[in-house]
Amino acid sequence: MILKPIDQITKADIDALITENRAEAKTLEYKMKLPDRTDDAKKEFLAEISSFANASGGDIIYGIEPDKDVNGKTNGEPKVVAPITGANPDEIKLWLEHSIRDGIAPRLPVQILAIKGWNDNGFIVLIRIPKSFASPHMVTLKNTSRFYARNSSGKYQLDVGEIRNAFLATDSQAERVKRFREDRLAKILADETPVKLSSPYRTVLHLIPLGNFLNRERIDLNKANELQQYFWPIYSGGGTLRHNLDGFLNYDAEGGTGYLQVFHDGAAETVDAELIGIHGQRYSPFVPSGVYEQKLIQACQKYMCGYKALGVAPPIAVMLSLVGCKGVEMLLSQARQWLGNPTGPIDRDVAAMPEITIENLDTAELPRTLKPIFDSLWQACGWPRSLNYDKQGNWAPMQ
Repeated sequence: MILKPIDQITKADIDALITENRAEAKTLEYKMKLPDRTDDAKKEFLAEISSFANASGGDIIYGIEPDKDVNGKTNGEPKVVAPITGANPDEIKLWLEHSIRDGIAPRLPVQILAIKGWNDNGFIVLIRIPKSFASPHMVTLKNTSRFYARNSSGKYQLDVGEIRNAFLATDSQAERVKRFREDRLAKILADETPVKLSSPYRTVLHLIPLGNFLNRERIDLNKANELQQYFWPIYSGGGTLRHNLDGFLNYDAEGGTGYLQVFHDGAAETVDAELIGIHGQRYSPFVPSGVYEQKLIQACQKYMCGYKALGVAPPIAVMLSLVGCKGVEMLLSQARQWLGNPTGPIDRDVAAMPEITIENLDTAELPRTLKPIFDSLWQACGWPRSLNYDKQGNWAPMQ
């Protein structure tokens, strides 16, 4: 694949594939023409897409003519850019997205980029398929039930044993993420944190770039500007920056109100000891619902920008936990105060919300994407869902 974030790929990068004679590989494939809209062509297209997801991920580029050997067979090397013409790139992208959404299960998020700049208003289409952690994905078009993967020679159909192993591998990956979270929460509960925290009521947010984490790939933590600009504690002050054995740390050295730890594999842990409020002696500790959700949304938006700047690709697992939170209640808003909590406060010391997975780094959709986490937090406090979302699922905090 092209080793750049997809939104940074330009015509020059595509032209360089030709001049450098970059051959096809397990994570890169060239196609001269887009698939037509017959069922057979769509099944072949979906088989290609799912094979990348079930292997190592990669890029398929439509609009490059492969070279051929003396026998007339393609040799995997790019010959020339053959731009797609006579089509609307936005319509093409929409059709490809719908085909992938409706023809592969479970659903597979991909990124599609149309790059212009060649003659006759031609363009190429690049589809970036992430290595999936919900694999194996199956082609389901017209009641098809086929699983595919890839090796250096291209795609191949999985046999029964390979399908079973693929499911077992997915379970193992999920267990690693679960163990990481449990281990970190145990350390926070036991006060084994890089800084002494000012309060026992702790908001903990974990972000795990699944590709880096599961493949044990280290990121470049020498990019000081990117780390200092984007990776700050959720709400409390930071500003004291240093490297440590785990990676990079940004923390409040004076008040102990919070910290953010970026690990070598890109996982991030931010702990805040001030966002859960205390109302003197009159009320129990509380979650200030509107401010709480707002700060978490804003923090996640910055972290997504940070991952993009560091070249870390999605998917990214996001997990919210409250530690030392038994007895914490939900404050609806300053104007409404409690309005009669239907069932009472959180009933345990550690409340771990179900994880969500962010499939792209688009910050505009984050409020909607984070809704299941906030719904779970409100449910822990006795409410059916977050009341800061409207019926359409848009974040609309109460006044």
